[in-house]
Amino acid sequence: MYEIFLTNTANKSQKKLDKPLRLKIKDSLTQIANDPEGLGEKLTSPLTNIYSHHIKYTGKEFRIAYSIDTDNLIVIVHLIAAHENFYKKLKLLIDR
Repeated sequence: MYEIFLTNTANKSQKKLDKPLRLKIKDSLTQIANDPEGLGEKLTSPLTNIYSHHIKYTGKEFRIAYSIDTDNLIVIVHLIAAHENFYKKLKLLIDR
């Protein structure tokens, strides 16, 4: 089982979401910790080595973007946000 690490950006973004959605995200993160490569969709260039896990909540799409440190068994969560402009925000984060 992998350990989950939320970046400051991911932590701040998830705190802005309502409690039922945060609980759903927590459940998803537990599932990701058990099988990070199997649950997420591996993204392509320029976001290689990043996975995206999809969540539906009250008719809206949300995403969890993460990378995997297999040597240390850590999943690094980079962004948790609504699907709208998600990949644009993620690219800006990764390019920093």
